[in-house]
This record gives sequence, structure tokens and C-alpha cells, in this order.
Amino acid sequence: IIVMNKLRPTIKLALFISVASIFFAACSDDDDKKSSAPSKVITGIKVYKITDVISYEGDIDFTYDKDKRLTGVRSNAPLATINYSYGDNSQISYNYSSENSPLVEMTTTLENGRSYVCKFSNQDSPITYSYNNEGYLKSSNNNGIVLEYQWNTKNMSSITSTPRGTYNSEYKVSTIANDYSLDLNTLVQCIDERQNYVNVVNTFGQLAGILGKRSENIIEDTYYTYDYSFLQDGRLKDITLIDINNTGYSFLLHYADSDNIE
Repeated sequence: IIVMNKLRPTIKLALFISVASIFFAACSDDDDKKSSAPSKVITGIKVYKITDVISYEGDIDFTYDKDKRLTGVRSNAPLATINYSYGDNSQISYNYSSENSPLVEMTTTLENGRSYVCKFSNQDSPITYSYNNEGYLKSSNNNGIVLEYQWNTKNMSSITSTPRGTYNSEYKVSTIANDYSLDLNTLVQCIDERQNYVNVVNTFGQLAGILGKRSENIIEDTYYTYDYSFLQDGRLKDITLIDINNTGYSFLLHYADSDNIE
């Protein structure tokens, strides 16, 4: 009996250690699962043009800083570069150039994470912005070209422009979350053939996330038919847009944790 009484604390300690080991092992497994979640940081996009045949158009590469902010965009067709810089006092600047255009510099100071005035080196008047109470872009004025943005809850539904409605667009909401490192709704802007469109809507500012909250989902421009494919882990593999003339583009995404695309 005395021996058993002496053993009981030892047995209790052994049981405690055993249970604790199982608990911490389970926690460790959970941490491993969290840390092994597939990355949604997009480091590259391979672009294909679709006509009667599918042809390779070029590559776009993206770099980020330690805070996962976009620092650079490089394209090889056409040759183009965008560089982003972030100051300590909410100042952001970026410059861009291509084989077809000279260097342009943009500077802005953020208020509540949003830009209200963007100054460009190639134009006298800045682009000004306003936002709704939820932090979504409401309007922009680019040297007299005024864009009005309409939202349906957390997704943009249309853009109307004055004068003449040159830059009008309508959108429908997909079921695909727009929660990647890049706002994937900027892809359609990059292939828009309307004159000076990328500059009018400030696509490069949207890429940097300085123009208010992005749409929660991928929104589909009604001028195009969209098609998607996915990796086995559920991430987007590519996005294809076909216009009313049966021509378009396909964007093949590459992620930070993937050396090869499936």
C-alpha cells in the first residue's frame, strides 16, 4: 500500500506529461496547417492573346516589400517598368516608363489610406478623388474627365463618365473572391483599347491599393465573357476574357510558393 501511494504522484505526473504532449502536438499540427496555406501572392502573369489562334504575348513580373506592398512591375512585351516607393509620412510615389512612352512620375499623400490628389509629371492638373462613407471610390476628375463609380454593397456595378460617356462600363459580380495580392479587376483595364484608358482610371494607383477599397469579388465587365480555371488547392490558375468579336486574352497566374504552374 505504501509503495502504491508513492507511485500515485509519479503516475499522475506521467499522465499529465502524456496529455500535455498530445495537446501541444495537436497545436503544432494546427500551426503547420496554418503556415502551409497556399500563398495568394502573385509574382507573375503570363499573357496570351486569343484570335483565330492562341499566341504568347509576354510576361509580367511583380515584386513586394516585407509588408507585402507592391514595389515593382516588369513587362517584357512591351518593355515596361513601374516602381513604387513608400515614405514614412504616408507619401507614396511611383514612376512608369515603356519602350513606347517616356518616364512619368506620380506623387500623392494618403489620408486614411486613400489618395485624394494624385500629381503626375506629364500633366498640369492633378487627378482628384472622392470616396463614399464606406471607403469606396465615388468619383474622379482627370482634367475635366469625370468618372462616377456605382457600388452594389461591396462590389462595383458601373462607371459612368462625362463628357460623352466615353469610359462607361457595366459589371456583374462573380462568385470568386478578389483576395489576392493584386486587385485582379485591374487586368481588364490593361487590355482596354479606349484611348488613354489606363491613365484615366489610374490603373497603376489601383494596383498599389491607394484608391479606396477594392471590390470584394472579381467583377466581370459585360463587354467580355469570362472563363476561369483553378489549381487543385482552389486558387485561380488563369482568367480568360473574350470580347464580342471573339478575340481576347488569357492571364496565367504564378504564385510565390509555386515554381511550376500545373
